[in-house]
Amino acid sequence: MDQKSAPLAEALKQIENKPLVGFGAPGHNQGAAIPSGMRALLGKRVFQADVLTPKGLDDRTEGALALQRAHELAAEAWNADFCRFVTGGSTQSLHTVMAAVAASGDTILIAANAHKAERTYALASGLDAVIVPVQIDAAWDIEHGVTPDLLRAALAQNPSAKAFLLVSPTYYGVTSDVAALADICHDHGIPLIVDAAWGGAFAFCEGLPDDPLTKGADAAVYSAHKTMGALAQGSVIVAKGNLIDRQRLWMAYELFETTSPSVPILATLDATRRDHALGGEQMWRKVLSRAEKLRTQIAKIAPLRVFSREDVPADNDLDMTKVLVDVSALGVSGYAVDDWLYSHHRISMGLSDASHILAVISLGTTQSDLRKLVHGLTDLVKQLSTDPSILPRTTPVPNVATLSVDMAMPGPAALNGAAEMVCYEDAAGRIAAEILAPAPPGVPRLVPGQRISAQHVAWLVAQRDAGAFIMDPVDPTQATIRVVAPTSG
Repeated sequence: MDQKSAPLAEALKQIENKPLVGFGAPGHNQGAAIPSGMRALLGKRVFQADVLTPKGLDDRTEGALALQRAHELAAEAWNADFCRFVTGGSTQSLHTVMAAVAASGDTILIAANAHKAERTYALASGLDAVIVPVQIDAAWDIEHGVTPDLLRAALAQNPSAKAFLLVSPTYYGVTSDVAALADICHDHGIPLIVDAAWGGAFAFCEGLPDDPLTKGADAAVYSAHKTMGALAQGSVIVAKGNLIDRQRLWMAYELFETTSPSVPILATLDATRRDHALGGEQMWRKVLSRAEKLRTQIAKIAPLRVFSREDVPADNDLDMTKVLVDVSALGVSGYAVDDWLYSHHRISMGLSDASHILAVISLGTTQSDLRKLVHGLTDLVKQLSTDPSILPRTTPVPNVATLSVDMAMPGPAALNGAAEMVCYEDAAGRIAAEILAPAPPGVPRLVPGQRISAQHVAWLVAQRDAGAFIMDPVDPTQATIRVVAPTSG
């Protein structure tokens, strides 16, 4: 196929050159009616591009097959047998793939550092989500991937599992031994699904880690908006081989995808695929060069510490465009550093936690951006050396390895049953009835049905006091947690 073609972007350009006379949705009618203030803020062209796929981007029956051709081109680009563009983010993509491999009551194995998207779907659909432990890096207090031995043990205990869902790369850029994990899954006759939200570009540059499909994964999900240039919510599902029923995956896609997908998002996914298929190697070599330069410069700012390939477990790899910095030697939290950089230098980090900040270097990262980050960190270290009181001092935070994943009751029963709110400090021994997922990276630390340990309480209190942001808790003040109410009688 001609990878120079971008059917969706080309069709959108035709509409711009020859506008439609519309008597349907969207009601703004290609910008004839624009909400007040939005013309100045966004411009009219955003609204002109906001059309529907049938009777807009294509004819009434989608006879030009613009979207279908875009999917076929993308499948070829990622060396897949199946591809779909998704406009609801990788959350929607993950829900789609999970629906294609498991039904209510089925068991599915999920890596312990999976995003809340996987856990929410399991809760909503009645899947039995069995958590597979991941490697913990005690020196950095971060989670890596799943080892072959950990997966074998999980499958031995859950031989009826329908699939295994792995996160690779992690938010910190560390990949797992996908080939070994795929072999284990295939020996058990189940597919390996990879949440590769941060690894969509891997297929297009040899300097990046291997794409999971090339290592035997049966399906992968990419967030093309995270680093590759597509608009926010632009995600891609790819699948290869016969372990996943292609018709069922197709139907699951139709089940979750809106009938009015955002054409601007679809067009940017199409154009992003074209750019990467034609010039991904050169594009990402430049990004890698900039990331390496940043690593070198930050490493010279004592006492900051930069995560490197030497810190990665054997048989794993590191996406060098993810620059993780340990700031704990400054005596302040990563949250405080993130906030200070934002307030004083208008710098927004990709992630912060009690000990770290993360810089994600992507296609849109400029040399000026890198200089500003180095200057901001240098300024912070200098300011702290002069006046340590400019930021709150940290207190010890329990290691993530202390957190258990033991379930006390089925998640849906805990979510939907009687509940009450209790203070964090009084929650030990109770059963969680909500998800608590500090964001980013959005990994749940408690889910409905999980027994809350004293270690959970200590970790949550310490993280809250250090400045963690919990994604959509029932109590936004983070003072109380929703727990299963005691049974009467």
